[in-house]
Amino acid sequence: MEKYLRIMDKHNVTAGLVHGFPEEGWDWGMSDPNEEVVEAVKAHPKRFYGTVCVNFCQGVDKTLDKIKKFGDKGLIGIKMFPNVGFDPNEDQYEPIWLEVEKRKMLVFSHCGWILPNYKNPAMSLKSVGGASPFHFEVPARRHANINFIFAHFGGGATYLETLVLTSRLKNTFADTCPGWGRWVFENDLPGLKSMVRTQLMYGTDNAGEGYGLDDEWWSRKLTSMGFTYGDLQLYFYENAKKILGIA
Repeated sequence: MEKYLRIMDKHNVTAGLVHGFPEEGWDWGMSDPNEEVVEAVKAHPKRFYGTVCVNFCQGVDKTLDKIKKFGDKGLIGIKMFPNVGFDPNEDQYEPIWLEVEKRKMLVFSHCGWILPNYKNPAMSLKSVGGASPFHFEVPARRHANINFIFAHFGGGATYLETLVLTSRLKNTFADTCPGWGRWVFENDLPGLKSMVRTQLMYGTDNAGEGYGLDDEWWSRKLTSMGFTYGDLQLYFYENAKKILGIA
């Protein structure tokens, strides 16, 4: 995180949103990635904002316990990853959405590529509902005060779901993290020009190593699609500032 902070300072980046990782099944070299996020946020308040990684497959009660624990520690949202084996639209998850809304937390769904879990083969791809924007329509409609963010522009194969849902629901957003988030724009896929400007955000998917070059590429690309200077300000700064509550 210190490396990330140095990169942010070099490129005059005000703040970054950092996410926890799954505790089980992946080797991240840390005992509890969510606690690492808490420590980073505490060490650098107003520079880092954090989310707690939750896995709905662990059950509603355990997910609620984790949200309460890390919400009390200052994390501002939930990161849904892995996003397989469940459907966010199902009524059984309503207690989770109620708790998230009560705490004014955001929801960040990891859409697109699904990381293979070589340490736990039992975690098969039973369902990829959690990786698809349309599978968030029910909670997004029921809970207008929750901001739902679809990482990687909702994924390559399902990017049209992102366009449709964001055009209908003002509490749904998308970032353009690579790979799929940038890929859909690199390939000029149909419909992208219609993306609601106030619901699109820049993202890195790493520690910001691409700052600078990224800025130039996205500015050129979006300008070629009809984005104005004001639209670019929304994309790079204002939309994220509003969601994160940065004055």
